[in-house]
Amino acid sequence: MPTKVTWRERHQFGVRYAMGEEMEVASVPREERPGPGPSPMDMIEAAVAGCTGIDVVMILQKMRKNLHRLEVEVVPTRREAQPRVFTHMELVYHMDGDDIDERAAVRAVKLSQDKYCSVSAMLRGEVEFSYRIVLNGSELGAKI
Repeated sequence: MPTKVTWRERHQFGVRYAMGEEMEVASVPREERPGPGPSPMDMIEAAVAGCTGIDVVMILQKMRKNLHRLEVEVVPTRREAQPRVFTHMELVYHMDGDDIDERAAVRAVKLSQDKYCSVSAMLRGEVEFSYRIVLNGSELGAKI
């Protein structure tokens, strides 16, 4: 079954994904939304963070590193004029792990962004990306 988006009311839509999962999407400011659900642009931010996050976890696991926590924060910048597309996304990787060193953390993020993350790859060329890594509470100085 294909993914379907169905208009509910005002600017609220129901989404039914091909595998049967459902969610609500709204395209008005949060304070004006009739119910829960992200905007389509929120979903793009989540897709980028989720895609690279999955990659980083899998890469660190393959390195046999003991990852305790990973959060990927997306700090977007959008164009003021319509269409209000993303022009820049800063991804901040907050990771904790006893045996994860700077080299492993940087390598995992670079592999995700340079080779594996299909969402970032799809946006690259239209969106400028920058990256920061906070490892065990300390920001790394390495350039990514």
